[in-house]
Order: sequence, then structure tokens, then C-alpha cells
Amino acid sequence: MAQTTDHKISSTTIARGATIALSVALGVFAAPDAHAQDTGLYGFGFGGFTFNGQQDGDGNLAGAPNSVDTDYDDDFQLGFGVGRKFSKLSSDKIGVRGEIELSYGESDADEIRFSGNNTPTEINVGGGIEATTLFANIYADFETGGALTPFVGAGVGVGRFSQDLIYGPGVQVSESDTAFGLQLIAGAAYEVSDKLTLTADARYREFYDIESNRFDPTGASTGVVSGDFSAVSINFGARIAF
Repeated sequence: MAQTTDHKISSTTIARGATIALSVALGVFAAPDAHAQDTGLYGFGFGGFTFNGQQDGDGNLAGAPNSVDTDYDDDFQLGFGVGRKFSKLSSDKIGVRGEIELSYGESDADEIRFSGNNTPTEINVGGGIEATTLFANIYADFETGGALTPFVGAGVGVGRFSQDLIYGPGVQVSESDTAFGLQLIAGAAYEVSDKLTLTADARYREFYDIESNRFDPTGASTGVVSGDFSAVSINFGARIAF
């Protein structure tokens, strides 16, 4: 369960972290590579589905501390961006590349679990969560000498979340918030030609301290819920070399 005091990150810190990460990524993309036969640049796109989405939140609701843990249904994710292979950092066995990725996903809420509430589990939940995320990723490609190349990667970024949950007699948890996030990636690529590469990967993402307001049936705010959101996704896509 998330502890708000441990993870609280200010909007200024988020903005600075995102600026630094993207500035470094853009600087490396722009750096000349005299040893490369080509630019190493490529565009990519992917689509897939997310599962095991959950947000473990805490808040002071109606004057009392309460945990508000939300589970989400399986749903979809889409993304695209640009990447570059870095021959200066690569070897015959391990290739290094970076990406800037923009993605979008959404999930409907499944159930909400409470502590200190007359109804410990609310299963009749409407609404869900939407997220637009921007990541700077770094990858290691494990060269096999053939068309198939396994890879692992990690990314740092930010997400813009819009949450709108409705349950009980008109109770609502709703807000838009920006949060800092991390992701881990593992997958494999299959080179169809010099220009086209097909990809498949699994990703784990976590975003920290997403805040939402809780409103009673009259529309009055009864507290703020803050929690970390995480999900796993399976994706399939393609890379096109420039």
C-alpha cells in the first residue's frame, strides 16, 4: 500500500526531472556519430493490452484516515515515437539505443477496497482512468548474429492522468493529475529487412502520488486520495529505419 509521505513529489520536481531526462535524450539523439554507416534513426509504433492495473491510495476522508485501493480491468495501450541506435556505445554482442516514447492508455475500474468504511469492498464501480505518458527509454540489444534480437530496457518519464470513479449513492473520486513514472521493458525484435523490424515486449510501469478528490452525492469535497498506480502490458509493434 502506498505511503503518501514517502513518495510525495512536488510538481516542480516532476517538471525538472522530465526536462533533464528529455534534454539528455534529445542531446544524445542530435550528437553526430562518425563511425555509423547511417544515422541510426528510426520511428516506431506499438499497440497492446494492459492488465493487473491497480492504484493503492490513502486519504483523510470525512475526517478519518482511509485506504482506497482500486483494481482496474484489462484494456488497451497505444504508443509511438522516435529512436536511435548508438554505435559508439555498442559492441558486437550488445547494441545500445535510446527512444522518446509517447503513449496513451485507459482502463475501466473493477472494484474499490476501503478500510474504515461501512462497505469494505465496492464492486459496482463506474468510470475509470486515462493516461497520456511521455518516456525517455534506454535499451540493450543482445545481438545473436541472426534476425532475432532479445532486448531489455528502462525508462523515466511523466504521465497525465484523468480519473473519474463513481460508486455507491453518487460518491465520486475525480481529478486530473501529473505524476512521475518509471518503466521496465523486456522483449525481442525480428528484422524483416534493413528498413523494417517487428517487435514484441512486456512492460511494467509505476507512477507515484496520483491525487484525486472525493466528492459526496451533493458535490462537496470530502477529502483527497493519493496513491501509486502500476500496470503490466504486452505490446506488439514495428520499427521503421530512416
